Amino acid sequence: MRFKLYLISLCLTPIPLLADVNVDSLITLYEQNNPPQHSTIAQQLIDYFIQEDFYDYPVTPKFLKNKDLSHMLVYLGTANYYYYENRFSVAHQYAEKALPIIPKDSLRWIAHCYQLLDVISQRQGNFNSALDYAQKRLDIAEKLHDNTLKSSALNSMATINLSTEHYDEALQYIDEAIQIERSMPQDTRALCIRLGIKCEILMCMHRPEEALVYIDEALKLDKAAGRIDKQGIRLSQKADILLEQQKWSECRQICLEAMKIFKENRQTVDRIITLKQLGMCEMGDHHYSKAEEYLLEGERLCQEIGFNPLLWRIQNQLYQLYKKTNQLDKAVNYLEKSTSVKDSLNNERYQQLVSEYQVVYQTKEKEDKIFQQQQIIKHRFVIVLLLAILLALLIILALITFKIARNRKKRTQHLEETNHIKDQIFSIISHDLKNPVRAQKQVLDYMCDHYDEISAQDKQKQIVALKQSNDLLSSLLTNLLDWTSLEFGKLSYKPIRVDLVSVVREALRKVQTIANNKHVTFSTAIPSNTFVLMDINFLEIILNNLISNAVKFSYNNSNVEIESEEADGKILLKVIDHGVGMDEEEKQLIFKKEKISKCGTSGEVGTGIGLLLCKELVQKSNNQISFTSELNKGTTVVFSLNKSL
Repeated sequence: MRFKLYLISLCLTPIPLLADVNVDSLITLYEQNNPPQHSTIAQQLIDYFIQEDFYDYPVTPKFLKNKDLSHMLVYLGTANYYYYENRFSVAHQYAEKALPIIPKDSLRWIAHCYQLLDVISQRQGNFNSALDYAQKRLDIAEKLHDNTLKSSALNSMATINLSTEHYDEALQYIDEAIQIERSMPQDTRALCIRLGIKCEILMCMHRPEEALVYIDEALKLDKAAGRIDKQGIRLSQKADILLEQQKWSECRQICLEAMKIFKENRQTVDRIITLKQLGMCEMGDHHYSKAEEYLLEGERLCQEIGFNPLLWRIQNQLYQLYKKTNQLDKAVNYLEKSTSVKDSLNNERYQQLVSEYQVVYQTKEKEDKIFQQQQIIKHRFVIVLLLAILLALLIILALITFKIARNRKKRTQHLEETNHIKDQIFSIISHDLKNPVRAQKQVLDYMCDHYDEISAQDKQKQIVALKQSNDLLSSLLTNLLDWTSLEFGKLSYKPIRVDLVSVVREALRKVQTIANNKHVTFSTAIPSNTFVLMDINFLEIILNNLISNAVKFSYNNSNVEIESEEADGKILLKVIDHGVGMDEEEKQLIFKKEKISKCGTSGEVGTGIGLLLCKELVQKSNNQISFTSELNKGTTVVFSLNKSL
């Protein structure tokens, strides 16, 4: 993707910490709960948090005098502090500590805590929890008739739906938030944020021209208000649009300007996003070395702060870069890295689901014990019912665990098969296809350099040799493409009524030139009007491979026979050669997914996947294939076809 989906950085902007305040040490001392120093430490921390603008609402003397409210302020401020330090797990713990001790009638402070939990959950990739917190904030805003709070909650719901690719819902929420902000023109800060979010949504919906209008409006407002940090975010968003429009030079200039702002304001996540943009920009402009530098720096920063939702996207971009520059080892390495990170994110969500069920189980268990102690005789039926609910929860947990394990196993098997196919493709490209191409180049170079010195007869021989080499290379590529399409499920089976004689005749025509060079003749024994029910592409690929192999391994001046017979409603087609045959080891491996390449009697080369491709195509059409072979005497391949009336 050419635009960022993680817009949580728009909700809160990091603020530079004061050098003379050791916040971590004060928090540690406060957590030790030393009574004589507790209130003093709390006052120091709260003063620091007020100075750094970590609270949305004013702190009154009432809060400082009340022990519980003082705790709340310390925990909320500490959660904000660790959030700006990109230590999201710790920030989440302190926000959860603050929530239970906020007075029930302090709805604005509860909303403030929900907002903090919302943005932290988004940073951690836990969008279900984030959406729940945003909805709770929206409910509080409705109760208080507070448009500012309502706009903020709608903005969060838009960013969450954007991150989870529910673009229509995201656009609906952000339009409502923009409408609210336009009705309150006294402060344009929030309006700029909403306009930036709408720009991102429109980009995801492939509407870059509309997005440019909104981001230019937001950038203009931020510049007029002197909001430097926000200008960086707007510039980064504009860079996404320029990437979509492939305006590399203009995009590069804007990204570098944004990067300078993010470094100065310690906006690490925004900096990572801009590094990814720069990498994509340089790739688009074919500056691959510079692109690698930016993407590797982005990867390092992601690993440093543990921001996995963006890490796997950067690693996937590195995979695309190395693949494009033909650095295959690095490409495979980063493909595996990005897949692993993405799988870990999915696994975290599964684990969270299991944890939620465990919490439900533990809570119910405690309630059951209290209930049994109070009314064990009077409410036996209720107790049995609760136990049944607990059993159902355990069964659900077991099913979820089993499903997770099964899905992980399937995913692992699929990855292993994909990697094996990929290794075979790389091996064929790097070995079997490289040599004939190099040989052709050498012949062409020689002819170009010594054309006038070569006799007409030698020129004709060289041209004939080139054509034969090219025909073989074309056959290798055709087999490779057909096999790859089949392995990745892109070759579908569509049976029709096919005249077997005409298809065989066409397959023989394609190899006639090669057969003539070896003085190999053909004989066919297929009755006329023999029709089969088969995908014609499958049948042509099978016959081309089997007949080509028969010619390839036949001795000079020998005969290749193609025969058919009817048995049990099937047509059995045989391809018989009188050539080199196979030994026992070759027989054991010939139909297995192992690359076996053997030269023909005249030095012909192959990929070793021809017979494997034939087997898989025959099986995909619900038919059977088999062979018999004797060393130095020849090979007979037989496959069945459904008869068509």
